[in-house]
Amino acid sequence: MTEFDGVVVGGGHNGLTCAAYLAKAGLSVAVVERNEVAGGGCSTQELTLPGFRHNTHSNYHFLAEGPVPADLELHRYGLRYVYPEVQHATVFRDGRAITVYTDAERTAESFARFSKTDADRWRELHARYAEAARELMNGFLYSRPLPPQALAERLRGDLGRDLLGYVPLSLYEAVDRNFESEQVRVLFKSFLHAISIENVPGTGGFFPRLLSRIARLGLPVGGAANVAHALRKVVEEHGGTVVTGGHVERILVDDGRVTGVRLAGGEILTARRFVASAVDAPQTVRLAGPENFGAEIAAKVERYKWAGHSLVSLHLALEEAPRYRAAEFEPDVDRAFLFVIGADDSEQLGRVFDRIHEGRLPDRMAGNGACPTLFDPSYAPDGKHVAFWWPWAPYDLGGDAANWDRLQEEVGERLLAEWAEYAPNLRGRAVLGRRVFSPLDIERHCVNMVRGSHHVGAYEPSQLGGNRPVPELGQYRTPVTGLYLCGASSHPGGSVSAAPGYNGANAIAADLGITPWWTPVPEPRWDG
Repeated sequence: MTEFDGVVVGGGHNGLTCAAYLAKAGLSVAVVERNEVAGGGCSTQELTLPGFRHNTHSNYHFLAEGPVPADLELHRYGLRYVYPEVQHATVFRDGRAITVYTDAERTAESFARFSKTDADRWRELHARYAEAARELMNGFLYSRPLPPQALAERLRGDLGRDLLGYVPLSLYEAVDRNFESEQVRVLFKSFLHAISIENVPGTGGFFPRLLSRIARLGLPVGGAANVAHALRKVVEEHGGTVVTGGHVERILVDDGRVTGVRLAGGEILTARRFVASAVDAPQTVRLAGPENFGAEIAAKVERYKWAGHSLVSLHLALEEAPRYRAAEFEPDVDRAFLFVIGADDSEQLGRVFDRIHEGRLPDRMAGNGACPTLFDPSYAPDGKHVAFWWPWAPYDLGGDAANWDRLQEEVGERLLAEWAEYAPNLRGRAVLGRRVFSPLDIERHCVNMVRGSHHVGAYEPSQLGGNRPVPELGQYRTPVTGLYLCGASSHPGGSVSAAPGYNGANAIAADLGITPWWTPVPEPRWDG
């Protein structure tokens, strides 16, 4: 087939989600992915040794918190998550650690070892945002972004005022307003940095969003690639087509209306009703032609900002799981899903990002990681383990991203040595193989993660909500009739939530007059 109702450009999880909803609605849909395997940031590869499977981009997923898995019945296609009891461990150089559990009271007990005041504050915040306002927070993600005035009118009562009060704050201000212990503060600040938030004014609204999900991280059984595998099966079961190894060279526009796409080999896929782009907005404008957007919009999109920091990952094939010195203080550290090491207080964390913004590696690397085989042995051969640490890093290392290839072994040695300071068994025979996956590797594998921007663009006020990617394109629609956005450069951004793909599908269905077979998530409202 070369003629379809719609074509989706990009086969990451957002593109596949958008296609799956519309295919199930009865439209003929084709998804075109330039890589040989669909999935984008949902990728699992044998990076180190045969049989050792590593998630190259995403590992901690919020997907099941939203409507997509249930709507599309992804369990029927093999997608399953495990939710470890010990969700986080923030480990400090003095041998102490803080742990976050699925049980909020156990988290409070861990916080109390550092500050009883912070433990009480955690109980209040968890009750407010993770329990009472859980559906409200889903509404922010899985619906069109509302302008500030409309949002203010919908959020009433004490919770609404409290929530809106975070919006103008910086990341650090939002955290510091609530907690007094530097260790507790670093826990929250590190996690917010891990999802690509910078410490700038106007990002404080991510703090309550984090609170609603901080203890709901899921590990995809068998690897992140299974998310893409399940979504692809839905598309194909409902008559859709997924083309891999197909590079979209041009989005075709005739007299202001999208008509299809042309592939690099010259093949044309005709789109009778829509084209949805799951790749980043600047790339989309280039593919469709800046002249079709108008000079002002095209110029704004060209100035789209990429994240100020990226990640460098050290993936390990292991004989045994890491064993941390801090387990003497808190035994649950050794069975935590996510660990964070490298910064003991806010000042150290700030220095990490100062160095990164200068294009240099921090004096001490800092960031989060995991050992997936503690919870799903299928990631490695029997009795073996895989683990990774992905500390924050600059893209232009020493002023040139090409330095990542030249310095890969040197950086790998340093990362392993610093990790082993916390987990001494990594100095010995436990390590069977290793692989560094750099910011340059991130960009090579996912071309929309420009400059290693793993959430596909910076999070700052000018690129949040209806401003993402720019205000004129903030509702998933474009000036080109029939051309839509459904990728992570649209609201609400990156991470494996599938929200941009879901919201894009809603916009397309509305414009095409399709009655959704699914029950749309209500827009955020709070009158209590």
